[in-house]
Amino acid sequence: MKKIYILLLAAVMLCTILTGCADTKDTPPPISSATAANTPEASAMPAELSPASTPEPTPEPVPLVPEYEIELVAKTLRGECYDEQHDDKREVVRVICNRVSDGRFGDSIEAVITAPRQFQGYRPGNVPTANDYEIAREVLTEWYEGGCQPLGKYLFFSAGGNHRNIFRENY
Repeated sequence: MKKIYILLLAAVMLCTILTGCADTKDTPPPISSATAANTPEASAMPAELSPASTPEPTPEPVPLVPEYEIELVAKTLRGECYDEQHDDKREVVRVICNRVSDGRFGDSIEAVITAPRQFQGYRPGNVPTANDYEIAREVLTEWYEGGCQPLGKYLFFSAGGNHRNIFRENY
């Protein structure tokens, strides 16, 4: 019976400290976890109810895509794809990422895009659309979240009919 009373008292104290759910007129101010560890009530409190033992949730790391890479990719999309071809745009970004993952074409997004004779549509003066930026950000985020592993099998593409590109594994 004494253990139940102590547990009940500890739960009420914890509720009071954490949420302020009790009348605060006669309640002493909350005590710090360092001070609480030295009080008789705290020593009787089970570890699972102790405020100090409550683990903080660990936020998932958010991959940060460098803005200059988004800009480079968006400018490449402006020169390599027709605006209405959203799937083509996504696949072109995947080709860029796959080339970095492969390692034979350059060791960064910038190195791959600016390599001579690789992406003829890339021009520093290209003015991307909002859609170009959106697709560049989406696919680059997917690539970074996947540990910079290939996003498919294609490493090459060329212009095709009907405003579409043709994607290939081999040159």
